[in-house]
Amino acid sequence: MSYVSNSDALNFLHAIGADLDLLFQALWKHVLCIEFIRLKFSVTNETNSRSVFERLRSRFSRDDRKARAIRYLKDWEGKFWITMDQNIKELTERVEKAVKAELGAEIEKFKAGGQYEKRLSTDKKSEFVSRVRKIISSDQLAELAGVIEMLSESEGGEDMKHFYILIDKLDEHWVDVSLRFKLIRALIESLKSFRRITNLKILVALRSDVLERVVQETRDLTFQREKLDDYFVHIRWTKPLLRQLVNSRIQSLFRGQYADRVIEFQDVFPFNVGNVDAFDYIVDRTLMRPRDVIAFVNECIEVAQGSYEVTSTMIRRAESNFSRIRRDALEQEWQSAFPSIKRLLDFVGTRQKAIVTFEELCSQKEVDDIALAIYSEKKIDYDPLYELASTYYEKDNRSAEEMVKAIVGILYRVGAIGVKLKNGNRFMYSHLDDALLPAAQFTEDARVRIHPMLWGAFHLQAA
Repeated sequence: MSYVSNSDALNFLHAIGADLDLLFQALWKHVLCIEFIRLKFSVTNETNSRSVFERLRSRFSRDDRKARAIRYLKDWEGKFWITMDQNIKELTERVEKAVKAELGAEIEKFKAGGQYEKRLSTDKKSEFVSRVRKIISSDQLAELAGVIEMLSESEGGEDMKHFYILIDKLDEHWVDVSLRFKLIRALIESLKSFRRITNLKILVALRSDVLERVVQETRDLTFQREKLDDYFVHIRWTKPLLRQLVNSRIQSLFRGQYADRVIEFQDVFPFNVGNVDAFDYIVDRTLMRPRDVIAFVNECIEVAQGSYEVTSTMIRRAESNFSRIRRDALEQEWQSAFPSIKRLLDFVGTRQKAIVTFEELCSQKEVDDIALAIYSEKKIDYDPLYELASTYYEKDNRSAEEMVKAIVGILYRVGAIGVKLKNGNRFMYSHLDDALLPAAQFTEDARVRIHPMLWGAFHLQAA
């Protein structure tokens, strides 16, 4: 998708306030339709591609409702065999050409820099948007809806073959992130249309922090977060699966040293840490993700260089470095969605207590300090805390509770803390329980527990 995000024409339209949602939805639907045709009919070259088009036209030519869809595919009849990346580039180039025909001189001024778009009047921007409206219209979406309907009807039966399209690495190789989240939102919206093709499954792999930023950057009156939940499967690992993975890692590391038997975790980590099994101790200090567990195990083995077994003392020494690395990684991972994440971690971590009450967090001076620190920074539109800090400081009668609820909600979301809502409940964590915890659920009885993976970074004792 880097070709789209680097397009001068599209970046100019975005800068002057043009709504690119229809265009991006059309882009995704086009690409996915062509990819499905390529997979379904095993299209490998141009000749094969034209043959498949004739096959579709022959079947649906008598259906007036499919006429627009057939005309749409006619433009691409020799290109059903090209890759998704090539498809994206070709369709984007077509749009660029049409936009440049209307606004070529303006785009050149935009490319020259100097924030040309900010020097344009509101009326001028509206004029430019109006001139390209016919390019970014709903007509193409209507045609693509017909293509999807046609593909859902083309051949089937109980023994029909199933196809899968995987879209991954959406967080990589972006030069300009301003279009990135709108493109991802358009992809999510587009997936709904393909549910009618029963033998096609489209899988999109997306990191939690990227999804959070998509929600923040593309929020509008029509957006409801709950409606997206039906389309998401949150990947969660169990301890047995993680143990199996760690055993494979250890067998790989020690393959040359123990040729006569299979080495597993308990052979290398035979000692408890205190009264806790070594594997449980390690996993409890992660977010139950393979990369975290493997990283901790690697730290332990690094500390134990020269020893055949990893002792509890070695595990604790490794924990200190692992915890520091995890804190840094947490900040880097979520900085994009929550720019104040470092300040928020310090807000709870510098108290030198693993468990803190909601009342303690509402200390007026400390809330004043963090609100002022956030408010003093340059405003970032998508930062969910900036407006709250601004409102907090502009009010004469300040309430720390609302500010603290927002902070706790974010720290819970990123996995830095667990929350016990009332006495008698257990601590909940976003990687084990609900990913989000509404602020309305927090009461004065709530308690916050810093996740054990951060205890080493904050020099905390077990709680």
